[in-house]
Formats: sequence, C-alpha cells, structure tokens
Amino acid sequence: MQEKKQHPGQIGDCWLSKRRGSENWCRTWYDTKSRQTRRASLGTNDFREAQLKLARWVTKNAIIKNQKPQDMALETVLVRYYENHARFLRSAETARNALRLWSDHFPEAMVSELNLDTQDRFIRALRKRGCSDAYIQRVVTTGKAALNRAYKNNEISTVPHIRNIRSGHRRERVLSLEEVAAIFNVIDSDHLFMYCMLAFNTLARPEAILELRRFQVDTDDRRIRLNPPGRQQTKKYRPIVPITNTLLPWLKRGRCEYFVHWHGKPVSSIKTGWRKLRKKADLSDDVIPYTIRHTMATELRKRGVPPWEVSGMLGHRASEYKTTEIYAHYAPDYLGEAAKAIDSYFIELQEVVAKPLILKKEEHLRVSCVLVDPSANTQVLDFMERETRLELATPTLARLCSTN
Repeated sequence: MQEKKQHPGQIGDCWLSKRRGSENWCRTWYDTKSRQTRRASLGTNDFREAQLKLARWVTKNAIIKNQKPQDMALETVLVRYYENHARFLRSAETARNALRLWSDHFPEAMVSELNLDTQDRFIRALRKRGCSDAYIQRVVTTGKAALNRAYKNNEISTVPHIRNIRSGHRRERVLSLEEVAAIFNVIDSDHLFMYCMLAFNTLARPEAILELRRFQVDTDDRRIRLNPPGRQQTKKYRPIVPITNTLLPWLKRGRCEYFVHWHGKPVSSIKTGWRKLRKKADLSDDVIPYTIRHTMATELRKRGVPPWEVSGMLGHRASEYKTTEIYAHYAPDYLGEAAKAIDSYFIELQEVVAKPLILKKEEHLRVSCVLVDPSANTQVLDFMERETRLELATPTLARLCSTN
C-alpha cells in the first residue's frame, strides 16, 4: 500500500507505476484475490498522457467514492465531468475547450491545490492569452461545474471555493437602422434572407431559427412554437412567439420542411455565410448573429413595449408566473405590443432597404410555388424571381405585372 502514496496519478484504487526496465507508465491496482499488484501498460512514457488515459479508464470502469481533495487529481474530475455529462450537451464543444484550458494550466494538480492564489494565476494567464472577462467567467464556471458534480456524486469529500470573475457592465452590440439596412441590401442568398427575417421578427436564438420547421408554425392562430414537441426545454428557454404581419407572408412561401435551408437541406450553421455578409455590409467583427436579438430587444423597449412582453419574446421566464405562462399564448393579444413594435420597425426599415421586406396584402398571386403580392411593383417580382430562381408562371402574368 506504500506504493499508492508515492504517485500523484492515483485515482481511487488505481495508480500509475512503471515495470522494471520499461519507460512506459502502467495502470496499477492491487488484486485482493491473488494478493498481488497488477499492471496494464498505458502505452506511453509521458506522465501527463498516462494520467489522462488512466482518468479515462477510471471514468468508464471504476467507482470513486469520497476521495479526499489531496488524493483526487483535478484531471480526473474534469474528464469524468466531460465524459459523463458535458459531452451530451448542446454546448459540448464549448465545455470541451474550457476544460482543456483548465487541464493545460493544471497538468498534474490535485484538487486540493486549487486555492485562491492558483486560481488568480490561472485567470491572469487567460487574460494574457487575450481572453475577455466574459469568456474567462465561462471557463471558470465550467471547471466549477465539474467540481460541484463530483461533490454531489460523492466522488470527492470536499471541493474548494472557486472565484467569480467580476467584469464591468457588459455592453451588448446594438445595430442602428442604417446598419440593419446595409445587411438586407447586400443579402444575395435565400437562406440568409430567411434567417434574418425570422431573427428580426421573432428575436429567437440562432439555433432555434435554424431548427425551425413548418409543423412548429400555425399561420391561422399566428403562433410559432420555437420549442418543438418532444424537445426538452433547457435554460435557454424557447418560447411561443406571435407571427408579425411582416413575417406572415414569408412563412407561407415554399414547401421545404425547414424554413432556413440550402437546396432543401437544413443549415446547421450560418457562421461562414454571416462573415461574408458582414464583410459585404462593411460592419465590424463584433456584429454576430446573436446581435440581432439584442438589437430587437432594445428596439422594443425604445418603442414602449412592456418589459414582460420583451421578456416573453426573449424566453426569459419569471419564476412567479411559470404556471400562468403555460396558458398565456392562448390570449388573443398575446405579446401584441411586441408584434406591433416589430411591424412598425420594419415599416421604417423598408424605407431604406431596396429589397421588399413587407408584402402588404393577404391576397397573393402564385408565381410557381412562391406567393407574391399582386400590388407589388416590378422590383418586388424581379427580387422574388431572382431570389427563388423561378420564372414567372405564365407570360401573361409577367406582362400584367410589368405594367403594374
């Protein structure tokens, strides 16, 4: 048993050791049946890599109970957290990157070494890398979550206090009307145009927009269920939002299951397209898809929309009204002030955007599979034809429209 205490790589009943004459580290344990020490090579002579391999093996095969902080490798806590929890989250990649930063800075540390001084050095190192305080807070919070999970699962007897990063008031980027007009004026692809129309009209998060399908939209009751049936709500709550007058005719176009699609296939990310769009619109790098959400939330407040309606659009739930919110969307005026404010915003926006954003009448002429306002001018029809790459249904219709 003396051998166990000599190796900081010990995890539960396993530890690291080397066979005589070999440079490779081994997973080592005491076999109570044979009363012998057993070893299994980990195939590496690098202690750091061996510790990772041992932690991964323990994650899948061993049961850890009430380890003392001085006997528990931080790497074990981080790996077990990722393998058993974080990798199943939508934010798995973000969590993986954050845990890697912890692992790189504390390569052989035990949990007991996470005092306030070592945490401060970690924070300073992240700042030297150019990380913002907001990002550092996410990194620190991920490590804290890993430690707390180990404690709640009785894998470790105690965990250290983890600092919170106090940053200044975060100023969210908000787009001016001219900047929004610049975006719409340079859009040259269907999926980005539809993404922007949905984002500006629903205030939804990017992933909710990209995953939006037709069965989630009720054009009769004028409601969009951003959270589809069967999907469990998360902390990033997806609310039911009203369909604005501006958005309604665009939702009735086409037959593809996904509203944001590329040749009929769903789009998993618009990052590349957004970067190109931002460059064409001559906007700064801090303009990201999420900026639309902040912009419209600001606009709604500026236009006098009650704060509870803004919160409803954003999916920010009030704990005292959780039960009431279940039935709120059945009200005829559900988030009505917010919808009116969005429509008024688009009326102003249309004056500085060359493309048609507002189709004013409910009556439409069919252009192949696309619905078009009969009062629209030639510019509207040219845009619809170009955007959808569809020809007008008949020469007669084209001739009538050209004389409108």
